Amino acid sequence: MEFITSSLSYLPMALEATETTSMADKLADAGINTLLGMGTAFAVLILISLIISLFPMIGKIGKKQPAPAPAKPAAPEVVEEEDLSDDEELVAVIAAAIAAYEGSTSASGDGFVVRSIRKRRSGARA
Repeated sequence: MEFITSSLSYLPMALEATETTSMADKLADAGINTLLGMGTAFAVLILISLIISLFPMIGKIGKKQPAPAPAKPAAPEVVEEEDLSDDEELVAVIAAAIAAYEGSTSASGDGFVVRSIRKRRSGARA
């Protein structure tokens, strides 16, 4: 405690209490404040992330799921078999393509034989 007096009469005018704290006490208080502040910030961040993770469910609330429609039996595909073995023009085009791919310079296509030609579906991958 400290007395504040006037300079003329030396009578006490005020009484002032000063707290003397050690550096260890100050550091302990600062550590507690830091932990409380960081803990609050992380708790709020976790709460925000939980709310954001629930966003996809918000649109589903109140909507009724439509009943699945009964599956219609798929119609069997009608495959027309064409006999392409007599189409000599097609065979010549295929032979020329193979020869160009192999880098052969002979137009006769020696070295390979086209044994069968099958038509593929239009959606099939090569």
